[in-house]
Amino acid sequence: MRARALLMLAALAVAGNASAQVRQPQKQKIEEALPHFQKGVDLYDENDFTNALIEFRRAYEIAQDYHVLYNVAQTCYQMQNYACALDAFTRYLNDGGSAVARERRTYVDKEISKLKTRVAQVRVVVNVPGADVSVDDEKVGTSPLSHPITVSQGKRKITASVDGRPAATKTIEVAGGDSTSINLDIESEQVQQPPPPPPPPPHVETRRRVPWAAWGAAGGLFVAWGVTGVIALVFSSDAQTKLDTYGVTANQIKSAQDGARAFALASDISLGCTVIAVGVATVMTLLAKPEPVEKAGARIFVGPMGIAGTF
Repeated sequence: MRARALLMLAALAVAGNASAQVRQPQKQKIEEALPHFQKGVDLYDENDFTNALIEFRRAYEIAQDYHVLYNVAQTCYQMQNYACALDAFTRYLNDGGSAVARERRTYVDKEISKLKTRVAQVRVVVNVPGADVSVDDEKVGTSPLSHPITVSQGKRKITASVDGRPAATKTIEVAGGDSTSINLDIESEQVQQPPPPPPPPPHVETRRRVPWAAWGAAGGLFVAWGVTGVIALVFSSDAQTKLDTYGVTANQIKSAQDGARAFALASDISLGCTVIAVGVATVMTLLAKPEPVEKAGARIFVGPMGIAGTF
């Protein structure tokens, strides 16, 4: 490859120097293409065929010299991209015409015959015009295609794409010499994305409403229990004092004892009612539904411990 590449460089240099006045623009293009061509040669010798192909193609785009197509074909051959090699060799002979040496033409003809057994013909039908048709992510034309496309044997990915719509892709397996066809249907409208989920509701601070009336009643009964209990103790103490005092009548002692018993009974009843009221108030508190907290303004209410409020 290197010997042939160096001959190509010499041929390009000679072409650039001949008839300088008439072919000055072509000479400038060749001089611009030479660095890319030389990098392609170096990369080819390093077996970096992918990047070598990029450099050779860039050199050809600039110079439009048929000689470079020979290097493009050889590189595609090394990459086992037989369709690319076949196309480049064919254009090399067509563009070179009689300028191609007989020995080189004979060699290339043999290579073309071999390559034709390693490619397949695929007719691609796309349901919309103007779609880019690609083989293995490399564009080969725009729909509608007037003739079948040539692809290398093996597994090939064929894609048709239009801006703003999902691409249509099919993967096929073809053997050398096959002839087949595929249909690629691009959706008529862009697939609508599902609507975004609604935003979460704003956080609202809540608090259970306290049944202050129930707790107030429980507090009142608690106070009543405490008062009646104290009075019962006073009467009981008074009755005991009278029993130990000389000259106190039986009626006076009985009256003090009756008072102690009455207030003791009232204290027991108050205690029982207090327990019941506290239980009811607790259940009402637990069953109360949470309500939003009022952050503005002030509230004043009466509780078991007195007057309270929120601000």
